[in-house]
Amino acid sequence: MLNLVLVMLMFFTLAGCSESSTPAEASTSTGSAVVAKQPDESGLYPPVLAENTETTLILWVAAEKRQCMAVGPTECLQIRHNPNEDWQLLYGDILGFDYQPGQVYQIEVSEISIPEPPADAPDRQWVLRQIISSHAE
Repeated sequence: MLNLVLVMLMFFTLAGCSESSTPAEASTSTGSAVVAKQPDESGLYPPVLAENTETTLILWVAAEKRQCMAVGPTECLQIRHNPNEDWQLLYGDILGFDYQPGQVYQIEVSEISIPEPPADAPDRQWVLRQIISSHAE
């Protein structure tokens, strides 16, 4: 079933490409170029992101994960936007962040908005820019 969905998604993606563009670039309605993405090792293509959809955030990450419920029971990172807030559960990932239990982190991330995400997918992705500080708790 998943393979069928992926094949259909790839078909509709390729069907929407303009023949007048070079294979590596396509022109958007605003005239800016969009670079073609390559699939990752799982065969999936990364999302195409609209311009000016990235903001920078400073986050604190707790020293331990907590039980949470996503598709099934799992463990989630605990985050907060300033040191005086209560911890909140993060139900996604921070790309490039190698969490180590027992460490409290202050990190800088890029928050990238994903235009028109599927109904069961997040509308933003966080990508690690740098670890500002970390210490054992």
